[in-house]
Amino acid sequence: MPNVISAEEIKELELLTEQSNFIAYPTKGGAYDGNLCWDNNIEKYNKFPLKSYTMFVRQLPRSKVIPHTDNDKWNRNTVLIVPLNWHKDYANCEFIDGPIVTHETPVLMNTQKEHFVNNNNHVRTNFQICFAEPIEEVYKCLTHI
Repeated sequence: MPNVISAEEIKELELLTEQSNFIAYPTKGGAYDGNLCWDNNIEKYNKFPLKSYTMFVRQLPRSKVIPHTDNDKWNRNTVLIVPLNWHKDYANCEFIDGPIVTHETPVLMNTQKEHFVNNNNHVRTNFQICFAEPIEEVYKCLTHI
């Protein structure tokens, strides 16, 4: 992905998560999937000509995020995921019928495809820019900034 968030901005986002209120949200089917979320719509990251909002997601150590598709009532069809406090043991995200996604850099994901995380012994936190549009449209927009 193109560099849509600078290293300085990532440090600012990491500081924000130190004093936040993460809570569980239901998935498309209404179940809780193991993710903890913090709605914090930071307007400066909604700078694209698309319908977007931002939030933070966290998994606690040894948590298992069950296979799920994101709840589309919150317009989470595509998500740009920015890993925070990244380290070499940052847990991967896996798709049921697709690739294993590593997070050394920001990753654009289609969250309407079933995915899960088996976290390890570390807290796993990321910042997300959520888009209503399909991944192809978001990718085209982000790569032509």
